Amino acid sequence: MSDELKIVLEDVKEKFDTVIEAFDMVKEKLDRHEQTEEERFQRIEDRFDRHEGAEREHFQRVEGKLDGHEGRLQRIEDRLTVLQKDFNDHRENTELHVVKRKKKVS
Repeated sequence: MSDELKIVLEDVKEKFDTVIEAFDMVKEKLDRHEQTEEERFQRIEDRFDRHEGAEREHFQRVEGKLDGHEGRLQRIEDRLTVLQKDFNDHRENTELHVVKRKKKVS
């Protein structure tokens, strides 16, 4: 091989080495960026999971309170039914509300 060819091949090899080195640097930077983004995503996901869990607990507490109120509402409805019946009975027994029957003319 001629000396000129050796010099050209050596120059091409150095340029390839430079390109390979640059490629490796970019790959390392991308790997670091990927790791950083993965950590960031994991933190966001953890926050979401905590928030979701808190919301689920809150919903269960509200649901429990509503269940307790359903029983109270039923008792109130029952009382109102009794009061309405008593009121209607009282009304029917009051003189002012008694329907007077007209006497038939003979």
